[in-house]
Amino acid sequence: MTGMSVIHSIRCMRKEGASVAAIARELGISEPTVRKYLREVDLSDRPPVRRERPSKIDRWVPLIEGWLAEDRRTWSKQRHTATRIHRRLVDECGADVSLSTVTRKVRELKREFGLERQRGFLDLSWHPGEAQADFGQSDVYWKGVRRRMHYFVLSFPHSNTAVACLTPGENAECTCQALKDLFTRLGGVPTRIVFDNAAGVGRRRRSGEVRYTEVFRRFRAHYGFDSSLCNPHAGHEKGNVEAKVGAIRRSLFVPVPSAWSFEGFNAALFDKCMGLAEKPHYRKDGREIELFAHDRAALLPLPDVAMDVVEYRRMKADKYGIIVLERRHRYLAGAEHAGRELIVGLRAGSVEILDAKGAPVAMHERAYGERPTNSQEPITQLETLCHRPNAWRNSQVRDALPDPLAAWLDLQDGIDRQAHLRTLLMLSRDNGWEHAVKAMDDTLEATGGLDPASVELQASRLAAGQDPIEYDDPIDLKRIRHRLPPLTHTRRDDPMKTNDGIERLRADARSLFISTATIDDTLSWATPRQIDAIGRMLRCELDNRDTAKRERLLRRARFPVMKTLDGYDYTHVRLPDGYTRDQLTSLEFLDHAQDLVFYGRTGRGKTHLATALGVKAIGQGRAVRFCQTAELVLQLGKAKRAGSLDQILKDLARADLIILDEFGYVPFDIDGARLLYQIIAGAYERRSIIFTTNIRIRQMGHHLRR
Repeated sequence: MTGMSVIHSIRCMRKEGASVAAIARELGISEPTVRKYLREVDLSDRPPVRRERPSKIDRWVPLIEGWLAEDRRTWSKQRHTATRIHRRLVDECGADVSLSTVTRKVRELKREFGLERQRGFLDLSWHPGEAQADFGQSDVYWKGVRRRMHYFVLSFPHSNTAVACLTPGENAECTCQALKDLFTRLGGVPTRIVFDNAAGVGRRRRSGEVRYTEVFRRFRAHYGFDSSLCNPHAGHEKGNVEAKVGAIRRSLFVPVPSAWSFEGFNAALFDKCMGLAEKPHYRKDGREIELFAHDRAALLPLPDVAMDVVEYRRMKADKYGIIVLERRHRYLAGAEHAGRELIVGLRAGSVEILDAKGAPVAMHERAYGERPTNSQEPITQLETLCHRPNAWRNSQVRDALPDPLAAWLDLQDGIDRQAHLRTLLMLSRDNGWEHAVKAMDDTLEATGGLDPASVELQASRLAAGQDPIEYDDPIDLKRIRHRLPPLTHTRRDDPMKTNDGIERLRADARSLFISTATIDDTLSWATPRQIDAIGRMLRCELDNRDTAKRERLLRRARFPVMKTLDGYDYTHVRLPDGYTRDQLTSLEFLDHAQDLVFYGRTGRGKTHLATALGVKAIGQGRAVRFCQTAELVLQLGKAKRAGSLDQILKDLARADLIILDEFGYVPFDIDGARLLYQIIAGAYERRSIIFTTNIRIRQMGHHLRR
């Protein structure tokens, strides 16, 4: 690069009349260089912009853009990371690019796509005593039964320390009760708490107005702390607690813990959270537990009287004397209170019912979840009874069971009875209380005992509307595992052997490739009940094979996301003249090996509709292959170079339907076009293809000719 002193000399010598050649000889530079700086008009400094250089990643950018575009239609926690994109490029495409190169390009593309917010995040400063709060979810063996439960996390960003407690839900009562318990264990109250924009505490409206729930306003005033809500879709404003929710789940809920009471579990959980703070702070000097001392010193003092976290409502009982909460949870007040106005006190773990004068009427454990509950049902006590089997004799559960079943359970020791009660609880949740009880009663009557596998099978059949299992004679299932019961011979022309049943058995047996001779021999000695049992076994085997086949077809289809036609919005769908929706959804186009083209802008539901039709085709036992066109072209090219192209072609040839998603979204070279044309031409009049595209039909041929 020529310095400014040389440029200055060039211009001065030129002004004195020196020729270009003379200047070049004098300064020892080339004549073109002299002419260049003589032509230069403006010598002002310019921004040091880096010139873009070709990169190995450039040829893969269209494919990466397609993956990221698909991510926008996928659950946020199941999207491509830069590492995953790099691995796919190397394994599937044979790309020779480094992870750092891919990371930089993905970050750039995400900003362009708007997947990352254009505004930067501020490195906020948090003072001692300030906290953030949020909920998480994790599986817990609650009283011996695995359940998805909630836990509340209160973090202190100054020290990067967090404490947590298990809660039955995420409503306002649970939030305030969790805060109350944590305040007590901390010995003080945070000066300010930042919450998510959640309905349990309150909600920030579009106008910017914040509306808190009544119970939280009362709780905040009682304990004297300030609060604020994050802006919608701005989780980074409380990023510390967001990270702590995941860290606590990974550290303290793996493996799945057991809990028998909130008080005992939360006491131990608090101590474990303090144990996590023994590590050094990720940025500041010292351990987190040492910095947490500053947080504790800044806490507000606890009030003299702890608040009773309860919200009272006036509600009217129905004609049966029942209070209904959240339209699905029913709590009995008593028939004498039918149609009367009552006072209902809502706490995190209980529902208190008072009469109009405030006198206690009833107290129930509060129910959560989407499944309807009824406090009159014995199942409401069953969970507690599994934890306290000694209360069996005087429980509502025992009174609700058939006398033989209750008497048999009376004879069992505590451990065995508890195991049977847990089986009853599990089956009641899956199949309903009545089906679970009847399954136990039937199994006890037939076998003289309660084998869990037999009870579960009986309950599932009852819940599905099928006939229960019948036994020829009372037997003990535990004693016949290695022998068969004796068979009773009968004549072939027994009137109980109906022609319909025999013909159905013959058809099912032949479907399983059982010979006619074997079928005839079996029918010669089998009793009617045995014929029925054999027929059910054959039918079960066929059903299981059919189910396994559909599961296998679903795996091989490689759908990115499962979709169905249920609830699909046909608002943006315009069918050709004379072609009806029933013709489309009946899949009659598959019978004639016809092709479909779904054309429209992004976000109109093309991929959804194509996937739903593919899923329905699999339900009919047809083979389907779902392919993103750009990805398929890359795979074809890689397979051709590796000499394995025939394997991909054979796999596609087995399909009754091929779905080519995002056709034309990403351009491809002439070799890719030829390979894709080979697939399309090979499917002509043999199998159907569904194209989803945003280009017009007259342009599709251009993509294949390039």
